[in-house]
Amino acid sequence: MDKIKDQASVVSQLVFAGETGEIYKKMLSRTWDILRETGILLWLVICLTFVGGEWFYRNSVSLGRNARTWYANLSTKSADTESPSMEATGAALLGSVKSGAAYLLSQARQQLGLPDPEPTAPVTQATPVAPPSPPVPVVLPPAPVVEPPAPASSPVSFTPATSVDEDDL
Repeated sequence: MDKIKDQASVVSQLVFAGETGEIYKKMLSRTWDILRETGILLWLVICLTFVGGEWFYRNSVSLGRNARTWYANLSTKSADTESPSMEATGAALLGSVKSGAAYLLSQARQQLGLPDPEPTAPVTQATPVAPPSPPVPVVLPPAPVVEPPAPASSPVSFTPATSVDEDDL
């Protein structure tokens, strides 16, 4: 029993010592600093990945446009396989994606402290696309005049009372 009392007093001295509280405060403070700084590092790596992907996309698109221009100059035969409505839909979708991506890239660059890149000049197409033709007006013939049917006479007639006496009530 004395051994238990001695061990309990040793443990209570360690737990309730003034240094113990300070050590745990320092440990928790240091752990929080490590977690916070690790989170910031991960966020910056994500931003860097996003900006690197955008750089790769720009270079890939530029290379693709240059190859398409080169190929269009090689061939003299041009065939329009897409309808104007598909082109308009594709342009609208591309515009939406570009504006969303531009906003995200701007935010990522701002987080990393990078300047915005200089805008690139748009590449002109080798074969011009004709504008869509105006819609053809549709002329409809006048609608025939239909007269409403005559009201049907009912076999039961209703005659309202003209006067009511107090004696009738």
